[in-house]
Parts: sequence; structure tokens; C-alpha cells
Amino acid sequence: MFRSIAAALIVLSALSGANAEISGATHEYYFVNGAKLYTESFGRGTPMLFLHGGLMFFDNAFAGQRDYFAAHHLVIGIDQRGHGHSPDGPWRLSYQLMADDTAAILRRLKVGPVDVVGHSDGGNIALLLARDHPELVRRVVISGANMRGWPPEVMEERRRSPAPIAEQVERLVAALPAFFSSDYNAVSPDGPDHWSTLVTKCYWLWGQPIVIKPGDLRKIQSPVLVMAGDRDVFPLEQTMQIFRDLQRGQLFIVPGTGHDTFTARPELVNIAISEFLGKSDDSQAVR
Repeated sequence: MFRSIAAALIVLSALSGANAEISGATHEYYFVNGAKLYTESFGRGTPMLFLHGGLMFFDNAFAGQRDYFAAHHLVIGIDQRGHGHSPDGPWRLSYQLMADDTAAILRRLKVGPVDVVGHSDGGNIALLLARDHPELVRRVVISGANMRGWPPEVMEERRRSPAPIAEQVERLVAALPAFFSSDYNAVSPDGPDHWSTLVTKCYWLWGQPIVIKPGDLRKIQSPVLVMAGDRDVFPLEQTMQIFRDLQRGQLFIVPGTGHDTFTARPELVNIAISEFLGKSDDSQAVR
């Protein structure tokens, strides 16, 4: 599908007739919890927060959603620590840390309860945000989220591997699509030489054995649309477990799609999200 930020925005602009910049767009940095986080907003209306996946950022993760939803919503995007336009620092990444950062940004923005859309790592952050800060969340959409990272025995094996961690990360970098690094290099204040450092941090983040427990999922009161590609990198059984453990969950498996649901099938995903967000509370009964 799209292989760069510029290509994605050009194609979407041509399809929708939208201008490159939406009326009322803002681009700001906020200092929260010792980090400097880049935040964008577009459009007006009911607020929607978009949370990107690992090694990506708002612009390249949701190029197929920004203009579509900004026509009737206030679309907000946050680049998490070290991702996209947000500088990195001397910290170890965790989903809890980024969920608390996100809550702090929402409080600074004073936009009230928001609809949260998260992909991959962003989906994990969205679930923790809904669990810990329910007053900030109205509804949640996740795609490609996971309850568990790499098993502890896998991480221990990698620690003891004769190949240094740097070599393991180098292999991971080589396996990633080229646009991951080129998009990062185009906007990161840390510069291209920092890319391997960020990949290393995400390497350890993805090894976190427990992302969220079934009991914590049951604490979430907001309606949640659980999405995944039918060829997602995470087993569909794990997606089904997330769905079943939620009190107010709905399930949507995107056909013929891998982990990249938002970029590979934007038209279908956007319709599903719009339909979910438009439902009345009566249709989201607690199970």
C-alpha cells in the first residue's frame, strides 16, 4: 500500500479532494512526565485520539484516517516517546509509561472524554488508558493489540544468545519494510543515527511478558471494538481472548489483511469505526 508519508497524503488528497492542511490544524509539543511529545490536531467536532504502533507515528500510521474523520471530528494524534517528531531520552519504554503520558496530554488538551483508536502498540496503550483513566475515554477501537509479548523463555534465550543484542536488533532492522526507517529519518529530531536505538527499545518493549491481564480487561467499562487482520501477526485466538474478556466488546476481523489493517484496508476499517462510534449506548450492553 502506501510506502511513505508523502505518497500516502498525496494519494488521499487526490481521492478526497482535500487540501494538504485541514482548517484548524495545530502542531504542538507538550512536556509531560519528563518527556517532550509532539501532538497534532485536525478538524472540529467530537474528539478522536489516534495512537500509533511501534516504530511508526501518527502521520504514517493513520494517513488513511486523518482526513476522513477530521471532516466531522477533532482528530488528535500523539507521537509517543522517541517516535516520529517526539525526541527520545534516557528511559526504557513501557506501555504503562506511554499510557500515562497519553492521559497527561489529554488533560492538558481539556477535550473531555475522547474516542480512542489504537493500532498494535497503540492498541495496548488504549486498553491501559481505558483501564486506568476511564474518565478520559468514551469508546475504544483497537487493532492488532496483544495481551502477551514474547514468552520469557524466548527473551532469556536471546539474552544468552552468542549473537550480541546489537546483532539481533540489526537483523530486526533488516527485516522491517524500508519505509519504517525512511519515514522516521524524515522527521525525527534525533536524526537517522538514532534509529537503531529506537528499534532496540521497542525490541525490549515487545518482550514485555504481560501487556494486560484478563482481569484488567474486565475492569474496562468503555465499549471496545476489537479488530485484527485475518492474517495478523498475533494469533486470532489471542484477539478472541481480548474480545471475550471485555465487558462491552465487539469483534471485527478484517478479511484478506495482515497486521496493517489501517493502511491496507482504510475504506473498510473507516466504515467499521464510524459505525461503531455512532452506536447508541443502549446497543453496547454489558455482557
